[in-house]
Amino acid sequence: MSDHGVSSQKGTGGTASGRRLRVVEESCVGCRICELACSMVHRDGGFNPRNGLIRVESNRETGPNKPVSHIDYPRICRQCDPAPCADACPAGAFGANRALAIQVIDPEECTGCGQCLDACPYGMVLMDREAEKAGKCDLCGGEPLCVRYCPAGALVFEE
Repeated sequence: MSDHGVSSQKGTGGTASGRRLRVVEESCVGCRICELACSMVHRDGGFNPRNGLIRVESNRETGPNKPVSHIDYPRICRQCDPAPCADACPAGAFGANRALAIQVIDPEECTGCGQCLDACPYGMVLMDREAEKAGKCDLCGGEPLCVRYCPAGALVFEE
């Protein structure tokens, strides 16, 4: 375990409930469907990958002498416990989803100050620039759409 209570396996977002979102990096094909699915559910049907709460990073440093693996890989909220993002929030906008054992953001309480963004060691608390509110993965209430729609199996939600 890391000092943030998250499994040390790269790409794992662990929760105390035993279920976790895991990235299988070598399976990611960079299609960004996970970003689209996330944006659809979290932005009232808006279909824009920049509005999702998952990010697909691209490593374009390829060439004859560079490894080809991990060209594209999803970045996810690691669901830290304790959660530095929640601890940094001066408005108390974070609350516990006890069923999933994760911290979620109440947009009604969020002031958009950005302190949680700065506190996240993985850069996965993101600001909705239109609403001026912070957001982070809430695991879609226990059925992550990114997992459902990933055609390559690069995202799994497992025990």
